[in-house]
This record gives sequence, structure tokens and C-alpha cells, in this order.
Amino acid sequence: MASVAVAPSIASAQTTDTVTAIPALTGVGTTVALDAATVQALTSLGVKVAPYGTATLSGSDVTFPITSGYVEIHSDKGHEPGYIEGSIEHYGSGLTLTAGSTTVTLSDFVVDPGNSVLYASVNGTPDATPLLQLDGRDVSVSKDGSGDVVLNDTIANLTSAAATALDTAFNTQAIKGGTELGTVHLVAKGTANTYTGKVAEISRLTGSSTSLDLNPQTAAALTSLGITPGVTGTATASGSTVTFPITGGVAVIHADKSYKPGYVDGVVLHQGSGLTLTKGSTTVSLTDFTIDPGDSVLYGNVNGQYPAANVPLLQLNGEPLQITESGGAVHLDGTIANLTPTAATALNQAFATTAFKAGMPLGTAHITATGK
Repeated sequence: MASVAVAPSIASAQTTDTVTAIPALTGVGTTVALDAATVQALTSLGVKVAPYGTATLSGSDVTFPITSGYVEIHSDKGHEPGYIEGSIEHYGSGLTLTAGSTTVTLSDFVVDPGNSVLYASVNGTPDATPLLQLDGRDVSVSKDGSGDVVLNDTIANLTSAAATALDTAFNTQAIKGGTELGTVHLVAKGTANTYTGKVAEISRLTGSSTSLDLNPQTAAALTSLGITPGVTGTATASGSTVTFPITGGVAVIHADKSYKPGYVDGVVLHQGSGLTLTKGSTTVSLTDFTIDPGDSVLYGNVNGQYPAANVPLLQLNGEPLQITESGGAVHLDGTIANLTPTAATALNQAFATTAFKAGMPLGTAHITATGK
């Protein structure tokens, strides 16, 4: 296996730093206690705030279920860019802001605690523009009675970019950057472990893409069944290769190759793109891929059905994996992507066949990741 060079964009942790990591979040949710003064100001502008999708409202508290993610908490409070790092996804939920016939939908929140930013899709389009700046100076970290990690008292303020976009949408100049939206209470569920070994990490992925070279035998089998693969959203196809842009996430590469669950850890996001399989009038859309390299699974959304955004679609066999670095990017090449039992069953049902088998190789994956 190739050695890993540490690019300028990748931070190197110190061995004296003890890290508590939750490599695969399974819930629970992020709650924002909406600031009363901000809600009143929006109301005076004729703007109504309401939950969207699987979000729920209780009094002035709106909760967004956590659908996936990776979190680690460093004992070294001086760790850069922040001692709480990771990527926390909330697919299928959000907020709507409505005034008259104009509605702005902010959804699919991604919290980047290390860089203190919350990103969102705007009106269904994944947007790299940060929506909220998270002030974590007074954040407290604890565990509740269930053993879940609890982060309290982060203040969420509108970014200047978000304020400008909302002013434009609602034809006003009253919404300002720095306006407090509310106070954040985050509860993260998952199995925690600790490490002290040196790692290379990218605290926020900003690109580039995951490509999949379709397996020739599987492609031939699809053709014999009358099923045509295609792409959707921002995905592209070139010959037998389909490519999905990386929209966010975090990457951690451990020096200890025996680190469990896997020495390449984190989460890699691909919002707004995906793969389609079509036969006649039946189309199955597999979108918004989330790669969990630690547990070697690719999750996705099936036919836009939220909250089931965490369906395991592919099991990733990383034994042939080669990791290299060039031009400030980390390359992970050679991973074999095989259908999970869940995916095989769903496709067999959709296309009225028994041809899809668990373990069927869909193709070989190549990830090129850049970030800061």
C-alpha cells in the first residue's frame, strides 16, 4: 500500500492529543432554540418561519434529525481549526421562510463544527455558501443518561452571504449578517472510541469527486435485463465511468493501519448527484451519496424518500486501496464497490427480477479529495 504524504492543506495532529471519536453517527438531532427577537423581526417583515421535511417544531425549538456524520473531540483545546471536528448531516429536514408568494427552503443542513459553519441546500440546490456561523466559545460538552454526546450553548448567527440572499429574496434590507438565529443543542448518538496516534486530516472537504468505473460484467447483465444506467443532478458520465462531485465532509487517515473500524475514517458527501437505473417506465434514483470509509459503506437516498436517506447501498472492499497525494489532493484508488443485501433486494423488487445479488460488484471507486 502506498505511503501517505501530508499535503499543505492537511493538518497533522500531535500524539499528546487524546481524541474521542464517533466514527458513524446514527442520530439523534440538532435543536435550535429560535431567538425571540429575530423571530419577531421576521414577523414584522411578513416572513413566517416553519419546519420543513422531517424537522419538528415544539414551541420556539425546531429539531432536525441527524442522518449521518463523523465527530471527534480533541483533549487539546488548541487543536486547529477547532477541538470539536467532523461533519454532521441532517438530510431531509430544514426550515422554510415564507412571505406572500415567496418561499425560501433551507434544507439538508451540514454542520462543520471544526470550522464553526453550517451549510445548507437552498430551494433544493446544494449550496457551498455557509448559512450560519457557529459561535462555540461557550459550548459545553457532556454525556446524557443514554451515553449520547451532548453539545450545548453554541450560538448560530446568519452569515453575511445568507443575509444578502434573504434580503434579495424578500426585497428588503433589514436582514443583516451576524443576526442571531438561535442557540444550538446537539445530541449525537453512536459508538465512541479513543485514539492518540498521529493522523493526517482534512477538516472540511471542498471537492473534488468520487468516480466509479462500472464493472463490465455487471453492465452487461444490466443490458441483458433491459436496464439502462444513467446519471442525475450534477453527476456526469464518460464512457463506463460515472462521477459524483464531493460537496463536503471530513477525512482522517490514521498512521496505525490496524485502527478500527478502519484507518481511513470520516465521511464524504455528494449532495445533489446520483445514479439512475431505468427500464421502461420504471426508474430507480440513487442520490445524495454518503461514504463512510471507516465502516466501508456507501449510503444513499432511494427515489427521494426522506427520511430514509441512510440506506446502505454499497459495501466497499478497500483491500486493494492505494492512497497517494499530489497537487494538494488526496487520491484513494482501487476500492471495489459491491451491492449490499438491502440494495439487491430493493432493485429486484423494483424491476421484478431475481438477478441482483448481494455482493455483485458495481464497479471500482476512485476518490480525489481536496479541502482545508
